[in-house]
Amino acid sequence: MPDVTLRAQVDELLHQRCFFLFMALLALLISTPFLSETAGGRWIITLTNVVVLVSAVAAVGHSRLSFVIAFILALPAIVFRLFEGSVPGYITLAWGCNAVFYVFVLANLLHYVLRRDVMTADKLYGAVAAYVLIAICWAFLHGVLQYFYPGAYALGGTLKALDMGELIYFSFTALSTTGFGDITPVLIQSRFLTILEMVTGVMYIAILIARLTGVYPVVAKKP
Repeated sequence: MPDVTLRAQVDELLHQRCFFLFMALLALLISTPFLSETAGGRWIITLTNVVVLVSAVAAVGHSRLSFVIAFILALPAIVFRLFEGSVPGYITLAWGCNAVFYVFVLANLLHYVLRRDVMTADKLYGAVAAYVLIAICWAFLHGVLQYFYPGAYALGGTLKALDMGELIYFSFTALSTTGFGDITPVLIQSRFLTILEMVTGVMYIAILIARLTGVYPVVAKKP
């Protein structure tokens, strides 16, 4: 009897794909600021990114078609990311491929999270993972933009090509409309991209709250 219960718990955990995606994203956010200063640390971050991509494929692969499409989009992103530190220009290709892949993952993940169905713990993990994915996806877009428009961003008032840690930090401040002001968009292109990200963050929170509110039926008052 205990073996059957343990097996049921393991099966339930394995079906919570969004939980594994959330944990992979959390590991990426924690490791980036502490490991990005050394070559070995950057390789660990790269491998963590690969784990995020694999977890994302597993999270959205609810059908054979979605799994195949996710795998096809993730493959070049993984290849370019593995070689981004050794081949010049591959880092921008890796960021671009990751952005395209994350857009596909987000479309499927939001369809799953916002679907009018029973709200489960896995859906809540998916909602949080989607928010983190949105921020990281916009970070990739900011990175690609600064490649084509040098001097698009300034750090502490000085023009600088932001690394991925700085891009993720700026993306979260823009998505949450916190805006500390230490990293600022300078060019009109980067400013409007930031505006679009701010609108996305506000809309996501509003839509998610409306969806969660709709889960619970209105209780009629007794006369």
